[in-house]
Amino acid sequence: MRYVFFISTFLFFKNTISAQNADFSKYKNEIQTLKNEVKFFNIEKINDQFYMLVGGGGNVGVFITEKEVILIDNKYEIIEDILISSLRKITNKPIKYIINTHFHHDHSDGNRTFGKQGIPIVSHQNAKKRMKENTALYGGIYDFIDNFVQPKYETDALPVITYESKLTLTEGDEDIELYNFGSAHTDGDSIIYFKKSNVMHTGDAFVRYGYPYVDLNNGGSIKGLISLLNNLVNLCDQETIIMPGHGKISNIKDVIQLKNLLSDLYTKTLIGLKKGMSHQEIAQTIDETLNGDEKVKLNYIKSIELELSQTP
Repeated sequence: MRYVFFISTFLFFKNTISAQNADFSKYKNEIQTLKNEVKFFNIEKINDQFYMLVGGGGNVGVFITEKEVILIDNKYEIIEDILISSLRKITNKPIKYIINTHFHHDHSDGNRTFGKQGIPIVSHQNAKKRMKENTALYGGIYDFIDNFVQPKYETDALPVITYESKLTLTEGDEDIELYNFGSAHTDGDSIIYFKKSNVMHTGDAFVRYGYPYVDLNNGGSIKGLISLLNNLVNLCDQETIIMPGHGKISNIKDVIQLKNLLSDLYTKTLIGLKKGMSHQEIAQTIDETLNGDEKVKLNYIKSIELELSQTP
């Protein structure tokens, strides 16, 4: 099998970077842009207990208990004052703890603020592991992520509660189930399911912006993501309310649609590679393109080939 995407292949192996060699310029530019441009978050009400904060990073889930608040993700440290001001428009109750869906900065950078305040943080064990290092993200799907290095988190910003495959947290009569289905968006994704309320937050394991980003440098897998989406379908029913990592409130039909599209792309890529077809020829066999993004579809095909080349 051909070895492609040489720059990304190097990053696939070299995902942790020493402080001396780390280039945080893209991270710093992103932070500065947020500081200048983000002034508020949109508040989307699901019901009296659940809200979603949209804008300036990944969607934040808000669950209001009798006395406290639980957050799912926390966006960026630089705009946490906006997050708090948005939260206070909903409730004045204190934050009991925060659940990180995964380690990427647009979902968990706020740990750097909330951890210092002594607010407990929960995540999958691999998410914590990734946070402890300067980490290079995979740039082979979206160009703007190429050469992006995420700075490590200090000790007080790290999760204090972790799990391996499933964790259940109980708040009153609500069971909050955290699932890790293996390698998908990263190797440390958490699906958060509020069982009684039938509300779910998927983090970036399910998104609505187009082709999902998969971080092959940090345990991610396109094949694994398709498998995770299938697990979501089995976990949900027709009434499940889904908060995606990015995008609008969703349901099981939206998950099925994305799963089917990615499965079709993956299968046709495998067939094309076996036939010795070029990436462009394979792309032409795939009818549907998310958001009309032909370049990202082509990058997906290359990334599938890369993933296959690294599989024993």
